[in-house]
Amino acid sequence: MQDKIDKGVPLLIMVRNTHYDLYPPLLRKRMIEVAMARLKVDAKVIIIDDMESINYGRGVGYEVNEIEVPEHIKGISATQIREMIGKGDCSWKDHMPKGADKVLEDYMKQKGMVVWFTGLPKSGKSEIASLTTEELEKHGIRSEMLTGSGLRQTISKELTFSKEDRTKNFERAVFISKLLSRNGAVVLSSFITPYQSQRDQIRKEVEENAAFVQVYVKADIETCKRRDDTGIYKEAEQGQIKDFTGVSQAYEEPENADIVLDTEKKSPTQCAGELAQYILKVM
Repeated sequence: MQDKIDKGVPLLIMVRNTHYDLYPPLLRKRMIEVAMARLKVDAKVIIIDDMESINYGRGVGYEVNEIEVPEHIKGISATQIREMIGKGDCSWKDHMPKGADKVLEDYMKQKGMVVWFTGLPKSGKSEIASLTTEELEKHGIRSEMLTGSGLRQTISKELTFSKEDRTKNFERAVFISKLLSRNGAVVLSSFITPYQSQRDQIRKEVEENAAFVQVYVKADIETCKRRDDTGIYKEAEQGQIKDFTGVSQAYEEPENADIVLDTEKKSPTQCAGELAQYILKVM
């Protein structure tokens, strides 16, 4: 292997996207690129999906080699490094190539933020939030996503759509958002949040510890009804769902949104791109 490096034969290094890893593949890719540049090794680093083996039908000119790793490094696992970081043990840097340790350190210092989406049901909040996480990942930004439906399927199963239960759900969502943001994540929280007083209170609570961005996903009620492929608006109009925002419960349009995404005029992809750029600018 070393003789090929000495001869200037370019390397192809593949980063496996295990999806469940604490650190995103783009971060790991950047760490390797910086380390290779410092070592003056001509290497192309790509991200591959979560696969366990690579097979090919005939020789195509590629030579697959196992990289030789020093003995003192072989015994160190990614889990151990994470534990060192969690304990504040800086000796983890001794187990990483120079340059790569700085990339990871900068990533861990990343300031957290809560991006709170508000808008009518079916306005496009969750779809835009999901697409925005993908955009942020391209820039190596650690992000998490919370949705009203996600909480109701897990820790808020017992709650109804009454004003009191909605408040309880928001309180849980705010608590989780604050917790994640304190650990450096950009948290994209997608909740209808119909009342101005609720949104003001959420902003006040979050800004005590992290940056806050309120996103108004704008779409009128008729547009949202046309998008409804689940039938919830029809059920609400028939009285099967009580206290439904936009039908039997009011939605107060935000007075102080930091960014407005008009989904009647722009696609979800366009909105996500616009929001991602805004987040990168204010971080």
